[in-house]
Amino acid sequence: MTEAVIIGLHPRSGKFEELAALVQQMVEQVRRHAGCLQAEILLAQDRNEIAVFQKWKDNDSFSDYLIWRSKQEQLDRVYEMCAIEPELSSFTLAAPVESPQTAY
Repeated sequence: MTEAVIIGLHPRSGKFEELAALVQQMVEQVRRHAGCLQAEILLAQDRNEIAVFQKWKDNDSFSDYLIWRSKQEQLDRVYEMCAIEPELSSFTLAAPVESPQTAY
């Protein structure tokens, strides 16, 4: 089943722009990874938050990606620029509910 992943990042003081640029590079890599259906970066500079949304074909594809990502130097740089440990949540997407056609 399709997996959705949300990663929350809280940059150290003065590191928002630098972390956002690094995460953007990483998201571009994610998009090319086998099984990735979607990857987006979400920025809220006023709250000092960066989030990444990913959608994967299945849990195996996401697991393969995590193994690959754990071996990349960029991940260490992300941790160095974060004030707290990144938050990762994954979800299995529910089957879409069909809605009746509405006439307007």
